[in-house]
Amino acid sequence: MKHSRNRLTPFLVIILIILIWILIAVVAYKLMHRNAFKGTKLKLDDDLVQELYNSVNDEDIILFSNNKYDLNNLPGEYLIRKASLYMTLEDIEFTNSMGFILSYESLDSAIKMAFGPDIKYNLKNFNGEVDTYLEMDEKRLHFKMHYDDTLNSYVGSYEEVALDENIKVKRELLRATKTDTVNLRIGYFFYKEKDNKYQICKDASCKKIVKTVDSLDIDYDNYIEVSMKKASDEVYYYYQNS
Repeated sequence: MKHSRNRLTPFLVIILIILIWILIAVVAYKLMHRNAFKGTKLKLDDDLVQELYNSVNDEDIILFSNNKYDLNNLPGEYLIRKASLYMTLEDIEFTNSMGFILSYESLDSAIKMAFGPDIKYNLKNFNGEVDTYLEMDEKRLHFKMHYDDTLNSYVGSYEEVALDENIKVKRELLRATKTDTVNLRIGYFFYKEKDNKYQICKDASCKKIVKTVDSLDIDYDNYIEVSMKKASDEVYYYYQNS
């Protein structure tokens, strides 16, 4: 019996060594994968990091919290709204009947200023009417428009509406890393103010209240990763979110 145990010992040692190597390989793979994802850690007060973080506004948070996008599959209405930040009222020809004409060239130029020269899109392929808001000269204009092939422009109607500040976004930059992109992890939650308290919402619609608190100094249960990539003009623009 003792002789039998001695014969098994080398076999058990070999099995143990194999298991240890497998364990080492798994841990090494996970560490490599995690480090590859995280990239080089950047300081949160780095000038580039702050510049890119400040380019992310509340509407971006609302959009990115609902779905994953990349540079070339962003919703058309969002492209136009973001581009409006780079337009003025002089870019739009208004008519006397609450109508307007927005040339394709003006809109194309504004979109590329917002998202970079490498963005690929074709707004002419949008079917039907585009319903969007433009923030221009401290005014919010509600636009309904469609592409007119004859004029090579967008035409439609508009009305000035009040700025909706009821639903708000609380956000904070939690982490920044760099691979071939600069990646920002942003914590966020949506809230409304009521009776000197804050109602924390499940999502941007604020139809469901999760809890009511006295202070907004609470943990971030949600976060998004927003990645910016350097375009052909050597400037960083939105690339994707997750």
